[in-house]
Amino acid sequence: MSDNVKIPLPGSLQEIIGSLLFASETPLTAADLRAAVKAVEPEEGENAEVMDVYRTCTSREVDEALKGLGKALEVAGCGFSLVCAGGAWRLQTTPSCGRYVRAMLKLDRPNRLGRASLETLAIIAYRQPVTKSEVEEIRGVDVSANIKTLLDLQLIRLVGKSELPGHPFLYGTTPVFLEHFGLESLQQLNELDPTLQRSNPRLKAATYKKPEKNGPELPLEEGAKDGVKPAEETPAAEKGETPDDAEELETEEPGELETGDPGVSEMDDSEEIEEVEDEFDLEDEEDEEDEEDEDDE
Repeated sequence: MSDNVKIPLPGSLQEIIGSLLFASETPLTAADLRAAVKAVEPEEGENAEVMDVYRTCTSREVDEALKGLGKALEVAGCGFSLVCAGGAWRLQTTPSCGRYVRAMLKLDRPNRLGRASLETLAIIAYRQPVTKSEVEEIRGVDVSANIKTLLDLQLIRLVGKSELPGHPFLYGTTPVFLEHFGLESLQQLNELDPTLQRSNPRLKAATYKKPEKNGPELPLEEGAKDGVKPAEETPAAEKGETPDDAEELETEEPGELETGDPGVSEMDDSEEIEEVEDEFDLEDEEDEEDEEDEDDE
């Protein structure tokens, strides 16, 4: 009798996606969900056309199903929500219900990172890949203990070695970091605080490359094109110019005083003074002639 019982087909792709996320112990990417849906083949007596619709789903249809599921859970208010962390999707309880979940599972309050460890983690997240000495230069204190704590919690990891002297280790964040803070990708760090922008990984990695055997190329001066340096300016002494010549070029133009009144020159002033002196001399001569006439009378 049990063989005659037919299990109804799912009503939508969104329903299938929700069941897969609920049953999975680990977060699933959109590609994982699509592969799981395509792996199911129709059984005997089932509507093959409906099954083929699900099996031929596209990546866009999976994304739309995920968005629809997230909105449905948000409207329902059922105590858990759909979250994307590190490119993978999962169902998790809402923060407001966390204390009740811990009480049922008899879990202690989760340990919180200290302020020093959080500052160190923030520097690594925004500056990665970064060395310990660079983190210490920013913070101004030793961060060995903080880095060990973050490594133990699997929030950061070693991503390589620098080509700087001593070959120090380079540190970066892990997928656990994204999952712990509920970030879809590292790009969301820029959205949290517009004043803090994550460094460009390509430019950052370029600073740790080995220099070429022939030595690094020197930067060209301004105006240099096609690797040709601009002609250097010849000193004044080689051109035959003396310091006096240079000073003459800096003197003011004739006919201009410090007051800035144009059209008045030193020659004009001297001529005016001579004319005034001649007038005084003429007046003195006339006075002497008048005195002599009075004496004669």
